[in-house]
Amino acid sequence: MRRLSPFATTLILLCLGTLFGSIDAKDCEAKQEIRMEILFMNHGPMQPTIRELKTLLGRYSGKVKADWFDYDQQSGKAFMRKKGITAHVPLVIYINGAYSFNTGGKQITFVGFPTGSGPYQFQGKWTFQDLDQVLGSVAGR
Repeated sequence: MRRLSPFATTLILLCLGTLFGSIDAKDCEAKQEIRMEILFMNHGPMQPTIRELKTLLGRYSGKVKADWFDYDQQSGKAFMRKKGITAHVPLVIYINGAYSFNTGGKQITFVGFPTGSGPYQFQGKWTFQDLDQVLGSVAGR
């Protein structure tokens, strides 16, 4: 008996889910690696945030692939051009190509320092709990 390829199986399940509403897009995403792109300023005030971010990502070992782009290095400058970033921003976190998510009834944008850390004028409106919630949702936890 011939087996279906993983692609064919996924396609059939997606079609059945569309017809019967039994498959959620998050279930499909959970089987794929989560891709993160992190643009950061490698300056002193950012170091506690970077350490905490690495600790959080450690809990998603094997599920998340994170690429780090230093704002001051050529790779960071190329990344900024690619993404159209022209502002002076200490941190931007992309998850599967997006940096803004609707979760828990609120819009979360992973730009700037987490709320309550770093210089006030560069604080974003997100927390590590928000980031963990989004990663958990995308990872299917």
